[in-house]
Amino acid sequence: MFKLFKRIKWAGFAGLAASLLLIVLSVAAVSPTPVTATGPAPVALGSAGDFTVLGGAGVTCTESTVTGVVGSLLTVTQTPTCTIDGTIHQGDATANQAFNDFALAYEELAAVSCPTDADHNLSGDLGGKVLSPGVYCISGVGLLTSQLTLDGPSDGVWIFKAETSLTPIGGSVVMAGGGQPSNVYWQTGTEVSLDATKFLGSILAGSAITFTGVGSSLDGRALAKTAVTMTGTTIGAAAVPPVAVTPTPTPTPVPPTPTPEPTPTPGQAPVDLGTAANYTVLGGAGVTCTESTVTGVVGSLVSVTQTPTCTIDGTILAADAVTAQAFADFLVAYTALATMPCAPANNLTGQALGGMTLAPDVYCFNTTAALTTGQLTLNGPSDGIWIFQIGTGITTGTTSVVMTGGGQPSNVYWQVGTAATIGDSTAFQGNILAGSAITFTGAQSSLVGRALAQTAVTMTGATIE
Repeated sequence: MFKLFKRIKWAGFAGLAASLLLIVLSVAAVSPTPVTATGPAPVALGSAGDFTVLGGAGVTCTESTVTGVVGSLLTVTQTPTCTIDGTIHQGDATANQAFNDFALAYEELAAVSCPTDADHNLSGDLGGKVLSPGVYCISGVGLLTSQLTLDGPSDGVWIFKAETSLTPIGGSVVMAGGGQPSNVYWQTGTEVSLDATKFLGSILAGSAITFTGVGSSLDGRALAKTAVTMTGTTIGAAAVPPVAVTPTPTPTPVPPTPTPEPTPTPGQAPVDLGTAANYTVLGGAGVTCTESTVTGVVGSLVSVTQTPTCTIDGTILAADAVTAQAFADFLVAYTALATMPCAPANNLTGQALGGMTLAPDVYCFNTTAALTTGQLTLNGPSDGIWIFQIGTGITTGTTSVVMTGGGQPSNVYWQVGTAATIGDSTAFQGNILAGSAITFTGAQSSLVGRALAQTAVTMTGATIE
């Protein structure tokens, strides 16, 4: 009898436990644990986060006030009506590193996947919307003509990815719920143009950023692959909130294997191109190739345009971290070449290069250099180095550069203050490092060497190898 009572008692307990378990599971099914939506992980800007304004191809400031660091790979032009309350970095190692970090952050943002739901895929005007933290993708041109509200906690992160450009006109972005401007990122495929707009967040533009009209403002950062132009604008970098962040590591692309350089002649200064030596053509503001043939790697901070009449026998790299590093290395080499001492006897200002025979050395021009007729002969051993420092531009015509005595084109350097124009029927040799653009015009022009330009490289009817 006692044993039967024990069986009934334990059976009752077991049934009760099973019932309680079912109740718990049922409650869990209809009442999930709430999760605070803070959006995606913040994006590591690296040293680019120290800059308020950073433009790869230059910064111009007129009738504006900027609070914070302003920098460019090239130059920062500050008119008398512009106030910059911060350090200016132009063409130095700090700006180079910041631009490289910006390029990495841009890639990281570009790689973020777009959600598939309609709420996170936007088009047209963003005005009038209230958006919580998350990733939002904008098709076509993004507009902003009224107020956009970003509502979320202080550690909320908003990422906006515009397929092409962003053109806010007369609108505004405001934070609600404790959200921070430093956790808002705008990544655009091409340019950003803000007209009389009060904007928030870090803008990472695929090309230029332009502030136009009186009354525009940005609480954040303006980081552009090409130029930043400010007119009638107030810009200040948003402070980083006290939130511990572990940035997502970005894979580092493997650069192409560089071509070995000959050992320089003792007494001649070697020139280190760094990873820029991996490139045959490198243009900061873009590369355009028409009716031409290029053998080797072609790259740009912005884009490479290859028409159907252009043949590129090599890798094309655009707007990636490898090219950003190569461009930074190119700038370092450019500065090194520009500051090398030139003996007074080697100052060739006003003299035509055609018809000369030059031994390895450093030669300089105070202003322009011309090679329009005749042949320039560079005579020296295989480890001889020729360096040409040109104050402004160089123009060539129906002429040629020839190597004799074993001299190598890879040991010839043309450091050009502004633009290099390689004309019709020019057979050129050496590494061209231009302070602005390099243009190959007309048919039958050729280059054995490299074309590295701080702005654009344009090739028409050229053969480059």
